[in-house]
Amino acid sequence: MPLTGGLGVFIGFLLVQPLLPVEQGGFGPLFAGMALLVACGVIDDARDMRSTVKLGVQLVAAVLMVVWGGQVVSLLGEFPMVGELRLGWLAVPVTVVAVAGLINAVNMMDGIDGLAGGTVLVMLTWLGIIAAVQGQVSLLVVIVSLAAAVVGFLFFNMRHPWRKRASVFMGDAGSMALGFAIAWFVIELSQQDAAVISPVAYGWILVMPVMDTLSLMIRRIRKGRSPFSADRDHLHHIFLRAGFSPGSATVALMMISAALGMVGVVGSLVGVPDVLLLVGLLGAAVAHFVFVKHAWRTSKALRRLYASPRGAAFLANVQSDGVMLRTRPIVYGWRRRLALVGLYLALFTLTLNPWLSGLGAVMVLLATLFALPTFLRDATRLPLFWVSLGLGGYVALRTIGASNTVPVSPDWLPLLLITGSFSIPIGWWLAQLRLQWPWLFAVFLLGAVASFVAHADWQRLGSGVLSNPHVWGNPSQTGFVASIGFVMLLAMLFSGVQRLGIGWRPTYQVGGALLMSIPVLVVLVASGYATGWLGAMAGVLCFAGITLMMGIYRSRQFGLVGILSLLLMLLLGLVTWQLLVSDDRTLVAGLLHPLQAIFLTLKGEVITAHAVHPGSTERLMLWAQAWREWQGNLLFGTGSMAPSDVGLWLKGYQGFHSLYAGVVVGFGLVGVVGFAAVTVLLVRAVLQVAIKKIWPAAWAIALLNCAAAVVTMFVLAVPIRDAGSLALVVLLVSCGATAAFHHSWVGMRKSHASLQSWFVATAQGDLKSVGVSENRTLQQSEARSADGQ
Repeated sequence: MPLTGGLGVFIGFLLVQPLLPVEQGGFGPLFAGMALLVACGVIDDARDMRSTVKLGVQLVAAVLMVVWGGQVVSLLGEFPMVGELRLGWLAVPVTVVAVAGLINAVNMMDGIDGLAGGTVLVMLTWLGIIAAVQGQVSLLVVIVSLAAAVVGFLFFNMRHPWRKRASVFMGDAGSMALGFAIAWFVIELSQQDAAVISPVAYGWILVMPVMDTLSLMIRRIRKGRSPFSADRDHLHHIFLRAGFSPGSATVALMMISAALGMVGVVGSLVGVPDVLLLVGLLGAAVAHFVFVKHAWRTSKALRRLYASPRGAAFLANVQSDGVMLRTRPIVYGWRRRLALVGLYLALFTLTLNPWLSGLGAVMVLLATLFALPTFLRDATRLPLFWVSLGLGGYVALRTIGASNTVPVSPDWLPLLLITGSFSIPIGWWLAQLRLQWPWLFAVFLLGAVASFVAHADWQRLGSGVLSNPHVWGNPSQTGFVASIGFVMLLAMLFSGVQRLGIGWRPTYQVGGALLMSIPVLVVLVASGYATGWLGAMAGVLCFAGITLMMGIYRSRQFGLVGILSLLLMLLLGLVTWQLLVSDDRTLVAGLLHPLQAIFLTLKGEVITAHAVHPGSTERLMLWAQAWREWQGNLLFGTGSMAPSDVGLWLKGYQGFHSLYAGVVVGFGLVGVVGFAAVTVLLVRAVLQVAIKKIWPAAWAIALLNCAAAVVTMFVLAVPIRDAGSLALVVLLVSCGATAAFHHSWVGMRKSHASLQSWFVATAQGDLKSVGVSENRTLQQSEARSADGQ
């Protein structure tokens, strides 16, 4: 295979420069350095140059960039208590070493068809976007011309439907020159006085090749080998061992590189502080270390991820550690892939963008529609399906029927979405995609982080304004999501602590739960959303009750582990409160003032109560109004979830500030019973899969904690008015429906096995009876023969 691809890229890039409508005088050192590395790479490709000689040429090119080109890394970013961090006299040596390191990093990426070129194309794309944002037109044109040359090379190197194998390789000539060009562009963009992107953000663009190379070199040195020696321990080799084809591995790594670059660029543009971007980079490095260190386990997980949407034959029902997990898909092909893409899109954008999340949900519903007979075969066996269908129809018909007499409340459509009829198809697909759950959960977490980054006021946060709820985003939605996240992390911590000492995963799970709980608690406390605090407390009490019951009926270990996890979380919560909340908002006042106002309102001292805590007083008055309106139509309600007459005290309120009060007034006793039945069926399904060991106990505990938190918050607010909170509730209902499907399938499988055993036993009994009959007939014939004789 010819190694002339990189030479072709350089020649094409160089020849087009005179035709570009920009001044080329400042890029002479760039072209010269690339030419030097191309010449070195051509010799190396032909005669295998020694690694030390090649490193010397790379250092010469880096010195050329610094001395002739004037490209030096002097500013690293702005950090708390330090300000602008500048290298000073270290700038030149650090730049030379960094440029040589990046050249080697890109060179070492060239392991499978299209990987080095594809990764470079992703980096050039982000750098071109930054150049366009900063208004550096000359540099933008040069970047685009190099990207075009790389695209031309990829047509002949990357595998695609029209090319099954590469017809040309890049070689060291191309990979080293491209690494040098990337280094030049990064330094020129990041060190500008008018730079709009932080220098730390460029680390996210370069993190994929740099992280893999540094990790690999460290492992080689620890083994006593040369850091430049060849082996098969690169990240792409793990993907290949997991069953990925070279083309799919290249696409997967390009997508990861693009996503990481997006984190840095978008995060810096919206104002995320450099220290957080740096912490994120360190977190990515730790994740890469864990991924590579346990390569045989991670490759197994990747194999499942890659094979699951393709319907591989090895995906079967398995039983591990006493837990039955259904992993055999029911629907294959394009319908399965459509549902899978929709789920990933919906979960990633769940709190980020309601329209994109809705698009993902529509894709899942379309996949269900195209598999409707199979879906109905499974869904109609569930009592949950019929109750949810009836409740959804009742809510829709009652609202439409009452629209002529009372104003239609805007809450009726979100209420319709949480009846369960919308969530059951999503739960059906989730039940089939068991092996995708860890990845779906990871995507959901990434989307939640992206939503927080996009909606927080980073300028005010960076100036130290932490106790203002609005700097963290929409307080009600942020507090709701943080409350659910907190109780889920509590279950995750419980699961990890319970299995400590059994392998490496519990240790990382405990560490991850504690690390993630810190920012979640910070957001929950700082949001000032008292309803979210009470919801989190309800989830904590639910967790305490469940773990204590498990300690009584199963093992004391469960109770002890539950208490330990609970104490750790409460300690983190108290520390977070003391650090964030200002002196005029003490913990006692935050919890006792609402209770005092409620007590005074019930005594009839409304004015005094309103002075102590207006929110609690007005909420009680709204509930009293809801009670009066419900008395007029006990059975079917008014058809509207909005109060008809609020009076002077409650002027401006368009709802009862309680989902239950709205349901009672709008849909009467029938609606209350319907929602209670759906809730009971969902909780029952989760308990059944836990008791029968269809799911691990920690999963059921997490869902029950979330249910307790949501049910409590529905008493005090209407969170479904926020798009992100509504989507999260729909997802939780879908998880309950998943439990119902799993329980139904396992029950059917056991029934089928029992029926099959009965048929076998019956058949064996029939054969025995036939044998007895034949023996009896033979004996009778022999007796007759003897009598005849």
